[in-house]
Amino acid sequence: MSINNMQFFEKPVEDLIRERTSIRSYNGAVLDKETSYKVNNFLNSTKGPVDAPIRFEVINAFDSKEKLGTYGVIKGTGSFIACAINNSKDGLINLGFVLEKGILYATSLGLGTCWLGGTFKKSVFAKVMNLSQDEILPIVSPIGYPSSSRRLLDTTMRFFAGSKSRKPWADIFFEGSFGNGLTEETAGDYALPLEMLRLAPSASNKQPWRVVKDKDNNRFDFYLERAKGYGGALGYDIQMVDMGIGMCHFELTLRELGLEGRWEKVEVGSDVGREYVMSWVCR
Repeated sequence: MSINNMQFFEKPVEDLIRERTSIRSYNGAVLDKETSYKVNNFLNSTKGPVDAPIRFEVINAFDSKEKLGTYGVIKGTGSFIACAINNSKDGLINLGFVLEKGILYATSLGLGTCWLGGTFKKSVFAKVMNLSQDEILPIVSPIGYPSSSRRLLDTTMRFFAGSKSRKPWADIFFEGSFGNGLTEETAGDYALPLEMLRLAPSASNKQPWRVVKDKDNNRFDFYLERAKGYGGALGYDIQMVDMGIGMCHFELTLRELGLEGRWEKVEVGSDVGREYVMSWVCR
């Protein structure tokens, strides 16, 4: 179970989720050491829903002998959040959960970030992180102070990714079984946490999460519905990272509302085309 870092957020979680966006243009100001330390400490002291180790490090290009690069995707900052994990399902879920929590924390400090899963020089970042043989470095995020004006590249990438579009409730949330859509009215107290999950970022905006609420209203089962032919060339399961991101939004909102529970893996019926991940068991 994750530790509660809610006291570190300077705004309500819902506001941070709605405010956060992918920032690719920064104002050139250097991230000061105190802020770097705060973000780094937050990330490395936060636990995810499963027991899988993660190493985080806030890297500053000015302090590194290596030339950190993002192929022109990011401009105006030399600071990055890098991570090292074991290439496992649990490791990827934890990465998505903890890094998104850290990104929301950075948002609360007025900082910009952007999930990068492929458009960065992995070998260089891996060298800086001193990866062991059983570790991978799947994700980095720039971190810094957003520019007051966005470049054309920012707008273009957001347009082609469809970043603002979200699947309707009926496509991703269900009651009792798949095919029986869950409405906001039926979800009751859990409507806002589910809506914050719906707004979560995902790779190429695929939105792979599917959630089934049991009829007794005491459990939410999380499934992954894979985008066909997507993500295989990366060498890791990027859509498991997406699951962790969505789970983070769901839990943080629940806890802010005072709705207690825990993550568990339970016995569920099989479903063709969807992979069971984990359940939130209400208390």
